[in-house]
Amino acid sequence: MKEKILIITNLYPLPWQPTRSMFNYQQFGYLEERADVYYLIPVAFPDWWKHKKQLNNVDKNIKYVPYIYIPKFGRRFYGKLMQWSLSLLANSWIKNISPAKILASWAYPDAVAAVAIAKKFKTEFYLKVHGSDINMHAVFPERAKQITKMANYAQGILSVSQDLANKMADMGINKNKIHVIYNGVNLEKFIPKPADNESPYIVFIGNLKHDKGVIELLYAFIQIHEQFPNLKLKYIGSGNMTAKLQVIINEYQLHEKVKLEGVKVHNQLPHIIAQATLLALPSYNEGVPNVVLEAMACATPVVVTKVGGIPEVVTKETGIIATEITANAIACCMKEALEKNWDYAAIRTHAESFSWARNTDELANMLTLKREF
Repeated sequence: MKEKILIITNLYPLPWQPTRSMFNYQQFGYLEERADVYYLIPVAFPDWWKHKKQLNNVDKNIKYVPYIYIPKFGRRFYGKLMQWSLSLLANSWIKNISPAKILASWAYPDAVAAVAIAKKFKTEFYLKVHGSDINMHAVFPERAKQITKMANYAQGILSVSQDLANKMADMGINKNKIHVIYNGVNLEKFIPKPADNESPYIVFIGNLKHDKGVIELLYAFIQIHEQFPNLKLKYIGSGNMTAKLQVIINEYQLHEKVKLEGVKVHNQLPHIIAQATLLALPSYNEGVPNVVLEAMACATPVVVTKVGGIPEVVTKETGIIATEITANAIACCMKEALEKNWDYAAIRTHAESFSWARNTDELANMLTLKREF
């Protein structure tokens, strides 16, 4: 009989955001082959209220709960507020499931709330951290203290990179509990494909926000586009930098060369990535972004920045790593990548070491799951 695992995380697709956190959706989907998995998804109260009708008739293994908090005020209390919200509205549901293990994905406030629930129900507690959850909150002493205490209670901690594992150890988290497990990629879906007749293009995929370096990327493209007259730049995603990007596109009259294509469903990404000349992701902070692994699986070279776990998965044979997050540095790296004679077979071979099968085996081992025969 499979063990029951309750996953508590805000990082999971929502009915109105079906492409949200596809890395968790994929990873936990593979985990469902080893265990009976249930999902408790805290949703910020304004979003929950706005979309509550869409939360009817969802999968019986998923429960969405409104997370009540005061925006931008008293963030040191967010863990307690989330714990209160989940306990108030999901206590009976959790009791009926009677999970053997709780896995929290996102350190704060999700995991800080989840550890209290695990203690209440006397279940094993595990943690998955992503990068930004540690990088954003560890600089605030009160939040860092809560994260460290919670993590040291966990029986196992999944870190998506060694860089992130080192940061947690520096915080005082027991390094013996940390398992570095790199994200996976669907190697059957993301595959190399012959180029079609479309003009060459660089693609960015992700949230259009400042920390993703989307403005630097556009100014970098402005520096090189005349040297590569057929080259285009495509942004796939949405975010608060969309309007600013459009202003710059208008200013430089780049309507034919730079396209803001909005959000695409995950099944559309393999073709978009495989046909791209390069994938660019000049982020300020990252763990190990799945889109980089997906690009390499498609034999598409990447231009990235030296942050988080990216240098652990990108080699000189698979991409160019910028050491500065400036338009000039990104432009130089893109120019180098566009002029380089890549060994595309080698890029694909490198990506094959990041399979979801391997990832699931390592996660199941951390969770001490018994294999079903």
